[in-house]
Amino acid sequence: CWHSCTDREKHKAPQYIMGVPAFFKWLSTKYSKIIVDCIEQRAGWTDTGERVPVDTALPNPNGIEFDNLYLDMNGIIHPASHPEDRPPPETEDDMYLAIFDYL
Repeated sequence: CWHSCTDREKHKAPQYIMGVPAFFKWLSTKYSKIIVDCIEQRAGWTDTGERVPVDTALPNPNGIEFDNLYLDMNGIIHPASHPEDRPPPETEDDMYLAIFDYL
């Protein structure tokens, strides 16, 4: 219904939201219980002052394993196709190469 519905007011989502940061702010404000503290392991130190990194092979201390990587592609495609420090790509192929270089 979101795209075809003419009564957007009933959905209670503001129309000015753009981008992942603003969407996250709206989402976390509307559904505040989605934000939870997590247990984060810290690097340790030996008696001799050597740093001991976190062993990422151990199970996640939160009891949940995640295998997802989400990228804000708007934040990648736009700077790659409209760079501030050089001319924009001339062709679509050049644009894709710029995106891959950015990644």
